Order: sequence, then C-alpha cells, then structure tokens
Amino acid sequence: MSKLSCRERLKRVFRCEPVDRMPIRIWGVDPMFPAKRAGWEHLYEMTEKHELDIFRSWSPSAEEADPPAFQSRSERRESTKADMWESVSVMETPKGDLTLVRYQPKDGSPGYCKKHYIETVEDARKWLSIPLRKPAFRCDSYAELERRTSDRALMMISLGHPMYAVNGLMGSELFGYWLVDERPLLHEMISRAYDRTVATTKRYLAHDVGDAYGWCGPELCIPPLASPTDFREFVYDYDKPIIDLVHDAGKLFWVHCHGDMEPVLDGFMEMGVDCLNPIEPPPMGGLSLGELKSRVQGQMAVEGGVQDGDFDLLAPGGMVPVVEDAVRQLKPGGGYILCPTSAPTTWVGLSDKHVAHYRDFIETGVRLRDYG
Repeated sequence: MSKLSCRERLKRVFRCEPVDRMPIRIWGVDPMFPAKRAGWEHLYEMTEKHELDIFRSWSPSAEEADPPAFQSRSERRESTKADMWESVSVMETPKGDLTLVRYQPKDGSPGYCKKHYIETVEDARKWLSIPLRKPAFRCDSYAELERRTSDRALMMISLGHPMYAVNGLMGSELFGYWLVDERPLLHEMISRAYDRTVATTKRYLAHDVGDAYGWCGPELCIPPLASPTDFREFVYDYDKPIIDLVHDAGKLFWVHCHGDMEPVLDGFMEMGVDCLNPIEPPPMGGLSLGELKSRVQGQMAVEGGVQDGDFDLLAPGGMVPVVEDAVRQLKPGGGYILCPTSAPTTWVGLSDKHVAHYRDFIETGVRLRDYG
C-alpha cells in the first residue's frame, strides 16, 4: 500500500480498514500548539522527525463561544499547606451559590479537590436550576484551522460526557453513594447534562466540523465503583444516542476510558464506539492486550497499551520490551494506534529519564510500525 496521510490513516484505523503502517501518537502533543512545559520540545521534535500521528482538537474561540449559562467568580488564596494555593470558585445559580475549593500546588503540579460544588440534595437542586440555553456559538475559525492542517492530523471535536459532568460536580465518593440512595436524582442531573451535550453536538454537526468526535469520562461509572448495570443505565443509555447522531452525520467516535474493560467492553462495541482508549494491561485491566484485541478485532479500533506510569517506573532501556510486547499483541490485523495511556501532563516538566523513555517508545514503535 502506498503511503497514506496522517488524516486518512487515522480515519481508516477507526474504521478497522487496512493501512500502510501502525499509527503512533503521543496524546496531547501537537507541534502546532506547543505547551510551555520543560522537556516538551523533545516531543515536538520527535513528532515531526518521525511523522507521528496527531489528533488536532478544535473548539470555538473566545469570540465565537456562547456566554456562560451562569455568573461565576473565583479567587486564589493562601492555604494551610505552605506549598499550595487554595483556589475557590463560586457558581451563581438561580437558587443560590455553589462553591468549589481546590488545592493547587505552587509548582504547577496537578491539584486536588478539597470541597466539591455538590455535597447535598439541595446543592443538586441549585445546579438543576441553571437554565438550559440553545447553543448559538459560531464555528468560523474551524475552516482556517482545517486549511492550515490539511492532511497532517485528524480533526477532533471534544464533547462533554453527561455522566462525567455530573460526577465532576460531586466527586466519586458521593456519586457512589447516590447510585444507591439518590438514583432518580442522578438520572435527572445526567439527563440535563445529556440535553446540553445533544444540543452542542447538533450545533457542531450542522456546521460539518470535525472528522471525529470524542469524550473522556465513562471510567467513573464502571466496576469497581459502579456495577455493569450502572454502566448500562448511566453511561450506555445516554451515550449511544449521541454516538448515533455523530455516525448519522458521517463522523467517527473516540472514547477514553481507563480501568478494567472486561465487564464493559461489549457495551462500548454495542454503542458504536469506533476507537477505545487507553487499553490498559493487567493489573489495571482484567484482560491481556491480546485477549482484548481478539474480542474487538474488526469491530472496534483500540488505542494505547503502554501505561503512563511506565515512564516514571521503568529502568533505563525498559521501555523497549514494553512497547515490543504491546505491538506484538495489538498490531496484528490492524485497528490499533500505539499511544501512552495518558498525556505527559502528570509532571510539571519532563526529566531526562522521561525524555529517554519517550525516545525509546517512539523509536521502537517506528521500527515496528510498517505492515508487510
């Protein structure tokens, strides 16, 4: 097969069609939009040198976007932890304020939540009082980005995941309790988030933007926190109609879901996911990479296979056999994108060790990527 463009290659992989070579992607790395993070210049250089594959994200610019559905205010203040700020965000709803408090490390490392927006049923009712507005955002800037991109990348549109949006307001602990104690209320909230996502999706599709659509989030409603029945009720039943909308418009669908896929894999295939990320081997997953590939072969593409934590934990040179093993199990028959299970944003900057592991990851993948 003659050489394909990145855009065509990724479209074909999503459709489980033959390609010239296995795509290789570093999630979150796009040389057109460089992040100001130490060490990332090496990733951009290797992406261009080896013509790695790219998902290029687009969303309306600030000038094109709709005004927020609610007023908000925020402040950053000193916390009781010397190395952290306390970041406070207030959502003003028709029924009263909701407050989020987060700890934010002063060195720029990922933070964590001290207090969620929603802690009580009353808080949930406040959130539900926010009016649902018909989206009117513009998509003018998409055409210019597509022109600049040409065939160098797959154009990706990120959507809000209904269940994930609700979970993010309250955290997984309360969400887990409410799966038992407040199940009708969760449905009411997720239905509201679903309506917003459907309206947004229809607006995008009316402007014919994107090659593929996708979201992160189903991982927060799978075992062990939630049951397979919960997954069907709070993920599958809401996600499938949106995926159908996207497919009816001739677009593709990508889903990011960490964790053990064994109890939910059939659900993702049945709802029509074209590419499932990040595909984690044991002990994170219950299926070996080869077992998972045999289950989905020809029905759904997969992306991932190399744990993000390996870039921290492996000894020098240890990345090479890990990549070789992932490719051995997932590449045969096509429908596979080699990718780490997360973006390199876990760290403020990349150390020399990280860069060396990324170089081994990329160079090993490049050595093995051609199809005979």
